Amino acid sequence: MAIEAFRAAADLLALYPDGSASRLREAIGRRYGLDAAHIVCGNGSDDIWACWPTPICSRGMRASTRKHGFLEYPIVIRAAGAVPVRATETDLTADVDRLLEKVTPRTKVVFLANPNNPTGTYLSFSEVKRLQAGLPAHVLLVLDAAYAEYVTRNDYAAGIELVATCENVVMTRTFSKIYGLAIFDWVGPMRRPQ
Repeated sequence: MAIEAFRAAADLLALYPDGSASRLREAIGRRYGLDAAHIVCGNGSDDIWACWPTPICSRGMRASTRKHGFLEYPIVIRAAGAVPVRATETDLTADVDRLLEKVTPRTKVVFLANPNNPTGTYLSFSEVKRLQAGLPAHVLLVLDAAYAEYVTRNDYAAGIELVATCENVVMTRTFSKIYGLAIFDWVGPMRRPQ
């Protein structure tokens, strides 16, 4: 079947794909009830984060994450000229109070991988909502839900509700973890918090 699919597409291999991933963004939007105009697709989180959060974090600003979070966060924070700040955890689990304690007027972004890699821990949706509610409006909450499909607990939600209702929340999702497809999408409002 794969060979037949390749042969059927062989005459089109020289064409560039739709750089805006229109059909994919529309399908994701329909699936999750989101505006396709607020969805950006790229090839891996590094691809998307290479141009972000630079517009949000200027030199000397701060961005927070947890102590045992995804190693890419401090890299993109430093690349943007900002200072990475790591909050300590409780039993290798993100601690909302400690994350909020690290927020200052110079904080622009808080990254939260939920569930987290490499620890495998997660925050309940009520705790994620508490984190978002505790952040000042100028702080962007980035919910990295790359492993959302692996959580089977009833108290977990990836955060689509927050993305749809809060201007300072974006979410990253991927097809690469659960489906083995190397495309990553960033879902959320495309507005810069004031």
